[in-house]
Amino acid sequence: MSYESSMGAARRRLAEGTIAAVPFLPKVLIFGLIVGIASRNAGWGLTELFIASIGVNAATAQLAVLEFKDDATVGAIVALTIGLNGKHLFFSASLWPYLTGPARWRRWLTASMLTDSSWAACQLAAHKGTLSVNFALANTLVLTAGWVSGCMAGFFFGAGLTPALLFSWGMDALVPLSMALLLPMGFRRRPDQILPVAGATAMALAWWAFTDQQAAALLLSSAIGMTFSLILSKRKKRCL
Repeated sequence: MSYESSMGAARRRLAEGTIAAVPFLPKVLIFGLIVGIASRNAGWGLTELFIASIGVNAATAQLAVLEFKDDATVGAIVALTIGLNGKHLFFSASLWPYLTGPARWRRWLTASMLTDSSWAACQLAAHKGTLSVNFALANTLVLTAGWVSGCMAGFFFGAGLTPALLFSWGMDALVPLSMALLLPMGFRRRPDQILPVAGATAMALAWWAFTDQQAAALLLSSAIGMTFSLILSKRKKRCL
């Protein structure tokens, strides 16, 4: 492949990654608004919010940190953030075989910004056979920019709003619904994942119902789902 044709292919993948981010932008912007509003109500400054938006880049973890900011040590906040964002390590690992190429910085930059939405967009591209490191990089950059923009907008223009008001409009249902739409495709490719997902979901719902602790339910479901997946994967390899 000539240099011109390779550059043309790279530009096409960058454009495709940008376009693929558009359907996820409304969800990203809305949750950015929620985090921005909550940060302002919690007394955070603009600099703190901007650093958290870039460094954490996850609604669940940022909202959890806001709840424990006044009575938790820095170590506890870091541990909570890592626990809630641990799933992104598996997201990156699942996409790593597709992120090939000589420019390693693109892979690492993509992995550092990968979120639920960008992972979902990349999974759809992988299913179509169009996923590449340029696609993933453009997609994660656009969604990260949307996330930071939403957080900043919530901080500046959300003085009359509260997270509870946005939740009352059903905005918090966007994340589970968007991820649930991917389940049929994932189960079609990996039917062995039905049991881990079902078990993790059941345990999370039960924990949430009896304790009303959403963050703990999320951590529990993630741990159970990953444990089930590892056990089933090892059994499958032994049978082969």
